[in-house]
Amino acid sequence: MRVLHVSGPARGGIARHIEQLCGGLSPAGVEGRLVSVVVSPASLLSLAREIRRGRWDLVHCHGFQGGAVGRTAAALAGVPAILTIHNTLQISAPARLGAKVTEKWLAGRTARWVAVSAYLRNYARQELGVPPEKVETILNGVDFPPEIPPRQERPVLGTVARLIPAKGVDVFLRAVQLLRPEIPELKALVVGEGPEGARLRTMSRDLGLENIVEFLGYREDVAEQLGRMAVFVLPTRSEGLGISVLEAMARGVPVIASAVGGVPELVRHQVTGLLVRPGEYGAIARGARRLLADREGAETLRKNAYREVAANFSARAMLEQTAATYRRVLHA
Repeated sequence: MRVLHVSGPARGGIARHIEQLCGGLSPAGVEGRLVSVVVSPASLLSLAREIRRGRWDLVHCHGFQGGAVGRTAAALAGVPAILTIHNTLQISAPARLGAKVTEKWLAGRTARWVAVSAYLRNYARQELGVPPEKVETILNGVDFPPEIPPRQERPVLGTVARLIPAKGVDVFLRAVQLLRPEIPELKALVVGEGPEGARLRTMSRDLGLENIVEFLGYREDVAEQLGRMAVFVLPTRSEGLGISVLEAMARGVPVIASAVGGVPELVRHQVTGLLVRPGEYGAIARGARRLLADREGAETLRKNAYREVAANFSARAMLEQTAATYRRVLHA
């Protein structure tokens, strides 16, 4: 089976998810490759030619930009297409209306929708008008070590996120500023890049954090960077599920995250982590203070989180469910 993955320019969680699919499904006899597209007639026609020339069996689109171009090109090439929804539409209200109209037009050209969380499955049905019988949930999954790694002893807070407004890295910086006076040895790590990078670095300097916060940019070694953190923070304002949260839980890093989107499907408050309302940097600071001081409580949370990932969010389960979806679409 040959599957062509199509997305807009993507890094972060979506990119890591596609890498998982391309590499992880090979043992199941699925050959995968990624094509990055932009919304334009030239990109559309080029992709349609590639689908025909490459004799791809299925087009798997990711995100709304990849979905618009990928599904249209697949229809032109006479190949079935599915769309994975990774997040809600992050665009202005007028553009959102146009996107919904486009989604309605593409409905007949979509064999299946896949949502990475129950929250996004409901969003697809209620906001995008996707027929309930054509959307399924395949939870994101991650690899995890056979045993929970040791906890970082030094007071290091960290986040892994695209540097865009929706991810709330500015909220993270303000929480770090609150903690700095009482924890002199405090350090903070920001893993990720994006259009907000320059502004956030300036903000960090203005808050007096230039010697506290380290901006690491895009990293391939996310697991290693998570191992440097005593507390992981996802201060997001919008989230489909949260691969970075899963990765932190799998590495045994205690988690504080915003209770938005699909995040509460991963983090159960005071069981597998701490949840806060979006934008509340004071609550993040209080949670971090607690996790750094209460060793026994933090140990309980991180062990519960590790077991939760192993039981319900494994990469193996995600790959098996995805392969089964491919087979159903192709044999329908």
